Amino acid sequence: MILRERLLFLFLFIFLVLNVSANENETKDSYIQMLINEKTGRYSLSFLSGTKKMKYRQLIYRNSNTSFLDVRVDDITYRLGSSRVFKTRVNRENKEPVVIYESSFLTVKTSFTPVKTISSPTANGIRITIQIINKGEDVASVGLRFLIDTYLGEGSNNIPFITENNNIIRETIIESSSSEKYWISRGKDVSLMGSIADPLDENAIKPDYLHFANWKKLRDVPWKAPYHEGRSFNNLPYSIGDSAVAYYWEPYFMKKGGTITYTVYLTTEDIAWYYPELYVEPPVKIVSPEPKDNKIPEFVEEPAVIDIEYEEPEIPVEQMAYNMALIETEASKLALKTGEDYNVVVLTILQNILARFIAGELSLNELDILQIGLAIERYGKNQ
Repeated sequence: MILRERLLFLFLFIFLVLNVSANENETKDSYIQMLINEKTGRYSLSFLSGTKKMKYRQLIYRNSNTSFLDVRVDDITYRLGSSRVFKTRVNRENKEPVVIYESSFLTVKTSFTPVKTISSPTANGIRITIQIINKGEDVASVGLRFLIDTYLGEGSNNIPFITENNNIIRETIIESSSSEKYWISRGKDVSLMGSIADPLDENAIKPDYLHFANWKKLRDVPWKAPYHEGRSFNNLPYSIGDSAVAYYWEPYFMKKGGTITYTVYLTTEDIAWYYPELYVEPPVKIVSPEPKDNKIPEFVEEPAVIDIEYEEPEIPVEQMAYNMALIETEASKLALKTGEDYNVVVLTILQNILARFIAGELSLNELDILQIGLAIERYGKNQ
């Protein structure tokens, strides 16, 4: 990785408060940390993988200026966070960070939501939701590029990117028609996993293509970098082995007041999340009563049981506790299917999760319970 200018981060958003044991003086869970620059709206992402030493590992490069959004409007490209045409502000909505880029003709709103993948015991990533709104008086052609400066796969003898079907060691393009669902950049202690297909919504708008190439090559062009299949991740003489990935959503004609939404998930590695039909819930271990002869009790393995009283979601409740993005997706499907109010459906799912927890049928930590309580309060106000 080439040496780049360090940046003082003006805003620090930690999605989850560390849960520390007073007796053992160590964290019980692992957490995602985001650093957001107030002036540019750009950010870095880290994961607390070494809980005993409280050490955060970078998932995307720590200099927030190296990952960014480009928006292309009527054949003119604007680099958000740098262009004087767009003003930048950082807000919070429902206690979660939101970056808003606004001009006289377009608004680009980026929201960040913590997510917990199917195999993770705690939040281990973020859902990035990018909403574009045409504020102009006429139809506009609007495209989006999202450049991510990856970091983990660049070590000695590492493979920069891995997908289900490929090891990406040279410049590559993956089209939307591909069957690929994710890419992974693996490091020594932690891995970064990015979505190609939305793991929670099969109807979500996929990027038209992803371009894996040298970071400087992708950065130095206003829109599309020329594609040279098989070229190395070097850009001599200054940029050596510096890999990155750019998501492209081709220009789309938007009417006055029209909106379009794109979603990208960045998490630690969890392939099962993209193939839930292959995921097997770990068996519940029950300790039998201690016998009178003081023999060591045996462990009896029994499958987890799901028994919910309302119309059963497509995804088991165990996998939704606590994953607000997954809950919202299931609630949308149920609301459309049953005609019930969306907010009521969300509340029903949340209350059912709490009921299962009280009955001893689900495991929730203190943070899960706090987040569920806040969500119930939020959606209760929307009724």
